[in-house]
Amino acid sequence: MAGNRRSILSGSPPSLSGKAFALVDTLLHKVLDPSLPTPPLKVAASRPDQGSILKHPSEKEFLAQVAPKSVGELPLPSFDPGIFNNEILKMKLFPVVDPKNPLDVQEPEGNIVEGTYMGTQLALTQAYSRIEQTFASLLDVLGVEPTLPRFIPLEEQKKLYQYTSYPNDANGKKAYPPHLDHIPKDQEVNQFHIFNAIGLIETQVILQKITPEEDGFVGKTKQWLLERARAGAFGGDPQKGFKIQDVVDYNKYHRKFGTDIAEGGNIGLLDDWYSDRRFADQQFTGTNPTTITKATPAWIADFVKAAKVGAYDKWANVLAKADPASLFVQDGSYFRKAVGETNAEATLTFKPEFVDQNWCVGAVSLFQLHEDGKLHPVAICIDHKGTIEKSVTIFNKRLSPNDSTASEKEDWPWRYAKTCAQVTDWIRHELTVHLTLSHFVEEAIIVGTNRTIPMDHPLYRLLSPHWYKTLSLNAAARASLVPQVVCDIVGITPDQSMSFIQDAYDTYDFVGSYIPNDLKRRGFPSTLDGLKHPRYKNYAYAKNMLALWGVLRTYVKSMLEIHFPDDKAVAADENIQAWAKEIQTAAAMPSFPAVTTLDGLIDATTMCIHIASPFHSAVNYLQSFYQAFVVAKPPSLCSAPPTTLDQLKAIKEAHLVAALPINRQRQWLLAAQVPWLLSFKVEDERSLLNFAASQWNVYKHKKKANEQKVRDSSQALYVNLQALQKQFFYNSTGMDKGSIPYMVLDPGLTAVSILI
Repeated sequence: MAGNRRSILSGSPPSLSGKAFALVDTLLHKVLDPSLPTPPLKVAASRPDQGSILKHPSEKEFLAQVAPKSVGELPLPSFDPGIFNNEILKMKLFPVVDPKNPLDVQEPEGNIVEGTYMGTQLALTQAYSRIEQTFASLLDVLGVEPTLPRFIPLEEQKKLYQYTSYPNDANGKKAYPPHLDHIPKDQEVNQFHIFNAIGLIETQVILQKITPEEDGFVGKTKQWLLERARAGAFGGDPQKGFKIQDVVDYNKYHRKFGTDIAEGGNIGLLDDWYSDRRFADQQFTGTNPTTITKATPAWIADFVKAAKVGAYDKWANVLAKADPASLFVQDGSYFRKAVGETNAEATLTFKPEFVDQNWCVGAVSLFQLHEDGKLHPVAICIDHKGTIEKSVTIFNKRLSPNDSTASEKEDWPWRYAKTCAQVTDWIRHELTVHLTLSHFVEEAIIVGTNRTIPMDHPLYRLLSPHWYKTLSLNAAARASLVPQVVCDIVGITPDQSMSFIQDAYDTYDFVGSYIPNDLKRRGFPSTLDGLKHPRYKNYAYAKNMLALWGVLRTYVKSMLEIHFPDDKAVAADENIQAWAKEIQTAAAMPSFPAVTTLDGLIDATTMCIHIASPFHSAVNYLQSFYQAFVVAKPPSLCSAPPTTLDQLKAIKEAHLVAALPINRQRQWLLAAQVPWLLSFKVEDERSLLNFAASQWNVYKHKKKANEQKVRDSSQALYVNLQALQKQFFYNSTGMDKGSIPYMVLDPGLTAVSILI
């Protein structure tokens, strides 16, 4: 870790007394020249001095960081690249090219048939990193994401940046939303065609090739799983079979370390990870705090009806008296329509090639937001099948967040229902909110911008810093992560997954997703003053995101006004007009606005930056914390869900265990690997705060009037972002006692672009 690095010349860091002496020395030191730069006092106090350079660490300090005696005890963050390469070659996990015809490429003949959980996890991490590098190399050579920047005239940009066909590809199959065509249509250079043949075969199969099938896992973890399974098998000792607590203990004592924003922590380390409180909190500060919405009168009436039919009389009375504005839903009722299933009662299920059958559900969860800010789960329709009457709906035994929690742990029917809700949110979040509404929407805008806006245009210069690495990352996800990992662990077919992604893209409302508009549409205040009400004290995402929107919009406004003083200037700019039309049509995003006013341009530009930076950070960087402990939020069910309320009420712990991938090591690994791959902590130099400081440093000595305006705008952005750091801390500490801290939108942690 960066914080643990020591210079080979430095025996130990400065001591506390040494720092104090250095600080006093700095204050008393004679200044050579007042015009010379001086480091801040905190930096000056921590710099090495003669004493720290010549001092050895104590024996205890040194021995604490010596490698363990046993090679098996050394934490292995990654395989050595050379060792990894040798193993790939040895296992014949590479495509074979016909030397007489470079376009004739055969799929790798090898497979890894046996491996440990940890080894496979490391190999997947290494392989996916190589896939990203492969696409980064291609886009570097093409000039799309060059290592060293190049100025490309607009006419050449149009040739280079071409959209793929949509909604179907050239073969008539469903396609991903409009994105960069990696092999330009007029590109006749043979090497690119060779890459298309070789590189794509490598990226499209390598993750599956290095992941053993279920029977191929070996090692201590696999042996432990087998022993637990045998103990609970026919004729064995059922009481020694799998328990949820087994998984909790495994997570606590045997998991790998972390490099994510939570430093390897996950929700499974909390004693109450399964509770109503943690389930409700995730709607406001989890991986997907973006879709909880005020319940419509129709939803309220449906749940009242379900309460009466299910003999939940107390809840029927509570709902009848409740303020409708206090009721919210997470609505997965649209799932069947979104995946292209016309039968509203059809079972959503899929049997991947390498694992057992999975099931998907479209759950609808009802919550009540109390005046003191506590969100409480009321009821869950575990899989909405067209109408509430044809669906199974269960109500919480606890009428209030203040009711006793003593029975929560053993309330298996309710815990099963919450698991169904988490499965619904996993797929909604992963395939739509995160992948489509962040990665794919932003890519469509990047391509459209490059096709219509010259590189020296102020709009291009304003947007382009927020595109770093996005196109190559997206290409890697389309080629490997989605088809080789995600599609193996969800309960819908690959074709249905594609329909689900297309539905999210086709129904996206660009203007409606501006943060003030989005909050208002979902039933929350759209002003910072409105969100100060105690009712919203736990919705830190809303508070932080609205504040960030305001700061970013102020910055964008100041930058655009340098070149566009009024509406006429915007309307007269042919490139901007072409930009809006291109995204509406070629990018198949009709909700993108017609940009004819300065305010309209400011809002649209702010949104483009918002998607790439704070929005993506919010829905990406908490994935490992909430999803790496797979039982807390699985991607699918491993057994068919109940079809009647009586069946659901009869659920015991063994039924919940059977619904989770506890004894599916391959599936568990892949489900844990997705958030692991996507949650690596943002490097300091890639943060939003560092972006503002970098731009200010570049412009601080420039003399031209417009350049000084950029300097001033950058300084204001930095000052405002730095103030938000403190405000976000207070928003986090202002939540209910015992809440999981919510600092993912700290501008020092928020990525400036979609980096991962």
